[in-house]
Amino acid sequence: MYKNRTAYALAAILLFIVVITVVSHHGKNNRQFAQNRVNVTVETPAKAYDVWNENKVKGRILLLFDSVPYMRGLNKYDGIPQLSQGNLIEIGIFKNIIRKIYLIVPDQDWENFQQNNSIMPISQVGNLDRGIIIDNKSGVPIIATTLSSLPHLTEEPLVYINDQKFDDEKTMKLLSREKIVSDVIIRYRAR
Repeated sequence: MYKNRTAYALAAILLFIVVITVVSHHGKNNRQFAQNRVNVTVETPAKAYDVWNENKVKGRILLLFDSVPYMRGLNKYDGIPQLSQGNLIEIGIFKNIIRKIYLIVPDQDWENFQQNNSIMPISQVGNLDRGIIIDNKSGVPIIATTLSSLPHLTEEPLVYINDQKFDDEKTMKLLSREKIVSDVIIRYRAR
């Protein structure tokens, strides 16, 4: 009787390990990086999607240097969601370009950001000094944090910088100082 329980328990544990290994391997293999380094300036947020699409990036982390996550709500579409000025990130999630988002808040603005009534944090991020999950779209977490609190990234992220909110030159120096390298850097510069 105990032999059967032990065998079932070992089989369940083995199955669990196999599933975790397969899922982990599948996730890493579905990430696609640009073949060449891309560093471009776009005039609209929607053009950033074109850059990601042209470079065939998939399943990536996004460092979003901006004050808004460019989402209007998938439940507000009639029919198939179409790219617009206000839903860049949402379409990136929908098309499997983005799998995790870090909305970067300047260190000096963190306290004001947390007190913003339009931000409704879901939860704190335990391993970050300054980090809150502010949304979760289709299983993709949007984590607001500061660059100084950003955890070590095990892969090159996509980088999107709104130069109306972040000084482009200072942001690039910060990324360099933090040893963050990206295959696709997009600067949004409105005219």
